[in-house]
Amino acid sequence: MGLVLAEEEELRRAVELAHLIVREAERSISWRAQRVLLELILNRGACRGKPMRTKKRTGAMPPIVTVIIIVASVVAAALAAYFIYTTSARGTRQVMLTVVGQPTLYAVNQTAVELRVTFKNDGTADVDLKNSIISVQNKTKVAITFNFAGPATSGATTSYGSCSSSGCKLAPGDSIAVRYTASATLDSFPDGAMATLQTIDGYQTSFAVAKP
Repeated sequence: MGLVLAEEEELRRAVELAHLIVREAERSISWRAQRVLLELILNRGACRGKPMRTKKRTGAMPPIVTVIIIVASVVAAALAAYFIYTTSARGTRQVMLTVVGQPTLYAVNQTAVELRVTFKNDGTADVDLKNSIISVQNKTKVAITFNFAGPATSGATTSYGSCSSSGCKLAPGDSIAVRYTASATLDSFPDGAMATLQTIDGYQTSFAVAKP
């Protein structure tokens, strides 16, 4: 999101600059300087030692102003087209993980808790669950971090092959049951506690977890 906002701000500034150039050109703020420059170019050019004569046109727009307006308009249009293209291209490839079934917390022992959840990639881009974490709120509203521990069943595979704690990439349409573990007690979590998944790529999704 921050990247998109940064690109929008850059586009806005560029378009404003182009519009400013057009306004300054139309108002001819530096008209005196432009007139001197035009006289030097047109009337002081040495062509066999004879000055070039120009015909004054009352109310006509100087050529240099016309060029500036055209260039500024083209730049603004090009920037707008590029922004629309990149935004559309990025928007067509998105991660969208949905939770299948009911995520559940289990007591591994007196000091460890395991969260089992099934994710499905309903988006259009790949997502890797490697090094992802899930933050679950305990009864005192403190977020407890659960670390990715691999598939819920050994030998589980996705379109990219086996899923393990070292890598578990889901292609669009893939689904898999995975485990997350944390150092805590099962009694410290309420039934229906809120949880938030965060991948190493920055994708986030929230859901509620249950207790057996």
